[in-house]
Amino acid sequence: MAHFIYPNANLYDTEPVGGEQTGGTNDFAANADVTNEARLTDVSTATAAGFPANFDTVRFDLGSTGNSFDSIAINANASDTDDVNFYNSSSATSGVFANFISGSGFSATFTQGWNVRTDMSSAVQYVFMRGGGELNIFTEVILGTKLNLTNVTLSGNEGKNFGNDITTSFGGIEFSNLRHDAKRFYNFDLSFISESYKTSLESMRDAVRGSHYKFLYYDGSTYHYVRMSKNSLQFKEVAFGVYDTKISLVEQLS
Repeated sequence: MAHFIYPNANLYDTEPVGGEQTGGTNDFAANADVTNEARLTDVSTATAAGFPANFDTVRFDLGSTGNSFDSIAINANASDTDDVNFYNSSSATSGVFANFISGSGFSATFTQGWNVRTDMSSAVQYVFMRGGGELNIFTEVILGTKLNLTNVTLSGNEGKNFGNDITTSFGGIEFSNLRHDAKRFYNFDLSFISESYKTSLESMRDAVRGSHYKFLYYDGSTYHYVRMSKNSLQFKEVAFGVYDTKISLVEQLS
């Protein structure tokens, strides 16, 4: 079913911290083993972080409140057969690897692009991403919420915008400059939305701060990294407790 996965509203407030699981314990120690860990939450898939050794770990701080999520998405720039597991803890260092998040394991399954796990539950301040081998392929991590796309009318549409600049010479000859690859767009009209679904859509809008942060749109077969237009998810009440709205998305190239 078509759905969105959008980041926890606190994900980008604090930069990730790199380190490792200390030998023979369940503790986390911050150090310089992981490289470019800030790239995991820089809202771009252009540059990867480095997990050069077994049990290298990155800690994410989702804050003491509002820290729940039910989905994890990892973007990889290549395939790999090593494992990654996620843990959570109210402690930043002690005993953290005793708390595996059920359903969060990525076991020898990484393909290039977005790799996703859903249907889990976590509401703890610190989240730990631990690699099971040499992994230098991860460009972005989303700890977030899955929201199904429903109430779409037949007026929804999609297509591609090509990054062409057309100029015309004094002689009337046209020249085209290709500035970037094509970007897909998706426009949805949502009708007769319930109060509860409106609240869920507002939570997504507020978490990504309108057009500020990127998130994932799943079209039934593929995940797309998208940004929402600034005028999306503005609601019109068409009957008591019933609403119409629109969503406009543009695929992001990185």
